[in-house]
Amino acid sequence: MSVEITDIRIFRTFGAKVKAYVTVTLGDEFAVHGCRILEREDGALWVSMPRQRSSFDGSWRDIFHPITKESRERLNDAILKAYEKTSEEVKEPAKPPKAEKKKKKT
Repeated sequence: MSVEITDIRIFRTFGAKVKAYVTVTLGDEFAVHGCRILEREDGALWVSMPRQRSSFDGSWRDIFHPITKESRERLNDAILKAYEKTSEEVKEPAKPPKAEKKKKKT
């Protein structure tokens, strides 16, 4: 059985290492939040699955991940393709707005 990837939402960031956060919808029934697109030192992009720190030993553990190699490749390819599409639409991410300085009361 193969689960259909029905939607991928990309939330670009301004960070150097984390390029985007991703939400994936599976079969129009399940949403997976917390995937990340990261950049390696060599410039290659890769997909990190959602994870949380274990209260038992403090290690990080995936809370969602594909079981088979084929499923992982299909998910990673779809996420990176969606990211590249947003990269074509937005050449440079918009700069975050500057905080307004508060006027001092006299």
